[in-house]
Amino acid sequence: MLISLTGASGAGKSTVLAHLQEVDWGTDLRCVEFDSIGVPDGADTMWRHGAVEHWVRQALTAQEDGAHLLLCGQVPMGELLAAPSTDQLDGIAVCLLHCSPEVRSDRLLRRGEHPDAIFHHNRFGEWFRAHTLDPQHAPEVIRADGDPSMQWSRWADLEAGDPRWRAEIIDTDTLAPAEVARKVEEWVRREITSLDAP
Repeated sequence: MLISLTGASGAGKSTVLAHLQEVDWGTDLRCVEFDSIGVPDGADTMWRHGAVEHWVRQALTAQEDGAHLLLCGQVPMGELLAAPSTDQLDGIAVCLLHCSPEVRSDRLLRRGEHPDAIFHHNRFGEWFRAHTLDPQHAPEVIRADGDPSMQWSRWADLEAGDPRWRAEIIDTDTLAPAEVARKVEEWVRREITSLDAP
C-alpha cells in the first residue's frame, strides 16, 4: 500500500513524519519524505509529476517485499491517482493535514518564510483542501503543462462523495503536534488493518 500524508506547507507534515519514523508498526512500513530525492531549481509541474511516479514505483518495490510505503509531501490526490504506475498498487490511502490561512501564516513566518510568499502558500492550501473534497475543483492547477503520461481519465469524471475519491482530513489548527501525530498514527493503523483484512 502507498500511504500518502499530504498537505500544503505549514500544515504539520514534517513534524508528524518525525514521529511516525519512530513508531513500532509491527509490520514493514517505510516512511519517506517526498523532497528527499532532491528538488531542482525551477522544479515545475512536469518535474513534480515525474517525482510522484518515482515514489509510486518505490511503493511498488516495497509492495513486492510485502511492505507499505508512507510518503510525506505535497502530493495532491489527483496527481497520485493519475501517476502512470498507480494502478499496479494493491492499495492507496490519503490523509490531508490542513490548517487555516491564519495559522499557516503564523507557522510559516515563525519558520522564516518570506512574507511575500505567504499569500501563495495560503491560496495553495485552500485549493488543496477543496481538491481533496471534490475532484472537480479547479483540476487545471495540477494538470496544466504536465507529463503527458499522466492518466487523468482515472478520476476526471468522479464527483465529490464518490468512494473512489476518499481521503482523511485532519484540521491541525487547534491540535498540538503530538495530538496530530497520534491521529495520523491511528489512521495509518486503520488503513493497514483494512487492507490486510480478509
